[in-house]
Amino acid sequence: MFKLVIQDDEGKTTVVPLIRDEITIGRKEGNTIRLTERNVSRRHARILRNNGEVHIEDLGSYNGIRVNNARIAERVSLRVSDQVQIGDYKLYLKAEGIEQVDEARTMPIERVEAQLATESMTSVTPNVTVPHPIHQAPTAPQVIGNPNRTMVAIADTDPAARTIGPATAAAVAALTASGGYGRLVVLSSNFAGKEFELSRPQMIIGRTDENDIVINHRSISRNHAKLVREPETSRYTISDLQSSNGVRVNGQDYGKVELRRGDVVDLGHVRLRFVEAGEDFVFARDAVITDVPETGSRRGMMIALLAAIVVVVAGIVVYSMRGTPKDKDDVVVPGKGTNSDVLIDAGDGSAAIAEHPDIVVDAPVTTNVGKPGDEKAQKLGKCTELAVQKDWQGLDDCATALGTLGAKDRANEFHAKAKRETANDIEAKKVEQALRDGNLKSAETSLDKIGPESVYYASLHVTFLKLEAPQVEQARRQAQTYASAHDCSNFNKYKNQMSASTQKVISTVQAIRCIEKATEPVVIRQPSGSGSATPPVVPPPPKANPCDTMDVDDVMKQAANQFGAGYAKAALALVAKALACKQSVTMYRMAGMYACAAHDLSDAKLYFNKVPANVQSGIEQKCQLEGLNLRGP
Repeated sequence: MFKLVIQDDEGKTTVVPLIRDEITIGRKEGNTIRLTERNVSRRHARILRNNGEVHIEDLGSYNGIRVNNARIAERVSLRVSDQVQIGDYKLYLKAEGIEQVDEARTMPIERVEAQLATESMTSVTPNVTVPHPIHQAPTAPQVIGNPNRTMVAIADTDPAARTIGPATAAAVAALTASGGYGRLVVLSSNFAGKEFELSRPQMIIGRTDENDIVINHRSISRNHAKLVREPETSRYTISDLQSSNGVRVNGQDYGKVELRRGDVVDLGHVRLRFVEAGEDFVFARDAVITDVPETGSRRGMMIALLAAIVVVVAGIVVYSMRGTPKDKDDVVVPGKGTNSDVLIDAGDGSAAIAEHPDIVVDAPVTTNVGKPGDEKAQKLGKCTELAVQKDWQGLDDCATALGTLGAKDRANEFHAKAKRETANDIEAKKVEQALRDGNLKSAETSLDKIGPESVYYASLHVTFLKLEAPQVEQARRQAQTYASAHDCSNFNKYKNQMSASTQKVISTVQAIRCIEKATEPVVIRQPSGSGSATPPVVPPPPKANPCDTMDVDDVMKQAANQFGAGYAKAALALVAKALACKQSVTMYRMAGMYACAAHDLSDAKLYFNKVPANVQSGIEQKCQLEGLNLRGP
């Protein structure tokens, strides 16, 4: 009998018997073997057994399949001890009754980093024994099969990559060629513009000075995340180091994920953009300063819910392991986390259990596990997953099934959420169309219907505020022009035209007061009998205080928008205007950052000295990036 040995990138292995003539491998549910890392396509590969031979073929995956370090182009035959590379997983073919490994030739997997001699960080070489020696990959990848049939696959994990065409060895090499190092650029306003070059094979991100990348923010854990650069492909992966606030990439939580061009990474409440090696990215030109929305309470509730589900599932696992293996269909191989588990549908799992006694057998819902609560817990977990995926029709159907299992209260909650978010999905599309048309009033109306509790609200609201800010400023300036000229007639007409504007535009105009110019001067006369006649005294009109009509928060937002667009001097002028009416440490810090970007050393020193010592470091680092020395003469 043939067996398949599956080894993840941490060296954990699982043995699966090939008792079927055809098995499929991929990330999507429904495959015989599920490999859930991101660099595995939804339907990645197929293994066929026929007349004592085993073949493997690529199902149009994005990252392809390598057999003995060579990328295959068509169906190829596998021999005993051949190494198959699928994403981060290595697979080996074994056969019972055949001596496959020569102990004298067995060697550990070693990875030699070119820069280890000059870097302070040392690399740990895993002592994992593999069925045969690992040969160094050639510089230009070898392609097995007919080159004329080799195609660059459509990336089902990256919708933006849609180029299809013949892939020669040079084309394959171009896909994996390295060009310098990637970068992480901070987009959050608290460290805006700060860059970190990802030049080491492994870098730790955290709040304290012991880390390679230091981000001193209260939402960052002491050791928050780890960045690893693959030397052969120059690809970067980021892993969560059990941080308090997690790692999110493009709004999704991950334990470990590969970074791609343009990915937005949230570490706690600090937002960064991944800049690929060789990418033409200039912060002042391409970046938009955005802050991570505060979602602590909702995240806490989600963590509590997931923890409860984990406890229930753990109970199911313990109970299931006491059953007879031959009654099970699915095998879950323990891995290094949520994003690295291997789910294997092996048909008869008894052989796999004999090879790997620590594996957990997880029967599908249709199998008679024994306790009714097991099926209920599985269905509850499925409904929660559908809610995260925004599959509202699937959630509604799942809630119906959950109700039949006795969990009526939770089923009603899921039904209500599915109904509510289905309506919100329609409103969200209206908001997107209204924003494209520039109709902010209509967008605001739909946003109010959606409400802050909806999963669609946060991102749409951020876009809405960006488009609303210029209109608020324009309305404020026009109304202030009429008020300063005491032209209250036109001022009132303009105010009455605000009905088609957003609430913030209306409230901004209504906060400005217009006073009619006096038609006759006020005359102060001398008391009677004072002697010589003196001309009447006309007091000068009172000077208008600009702070009475200034919206300081709006001015600061305008400054941030100007700075994000690359106009640091204009941003500095706006902050100086706001500081004339209101002062705070945050405003002085932003003024210092803008002064550094505008290369205005005198203003930078002025604002640098107005903030406490724990805030000065950020301003000083920004000025150093711009070649300015705040502590010099």
